[in-house]
Amino acid sequence: MPRRQIRHAAAGATIAVLLALGGCVLVVESDSRYRYGRLHGGAALDAIQPGATTRAWVVENLGQPSSAYVNEAGNEVLRYLTVREQDTEVAFFLLFDIEVSEEEVKTLHIEIEEDCVKSFWLERP
Repeated sequence: MPRRQIRHAAAGATIAVLLALGGCVLVVESDSRYRYGRLHGGAALDAIQPGATTRAWVVENLGQPSSAYVNEAGNEVLRYLTVREQDTEVAFFLLFDIEVSEEEVKTLHIEIEEDCVKSFWLERP
């Protein structure tokens, strides 16, 4: 058998195995919930304009921060913490199932200088 035919046959067998295995995994149930806090969607974050957005607007649209601190420059930094949990039950070829739990932590920092947003950043560990 020529090398080209052997490579095509091997590639075809590999693809068949991958497709067969891929069809064996079923997601049975997935549940997502916020355990603490909840950062608002992109619309509120997209509306923040450094130098123009006020502290009052931030609190009105994002709620009270989880905490606040003063940085080295003497500016107040508002901290918004969000913890989201997702539980997924996965079945494999009807032989067994497992539960996978994930936790996503996000922290939004908003630096305030003279009652306006100076900068902001999202931290994900």
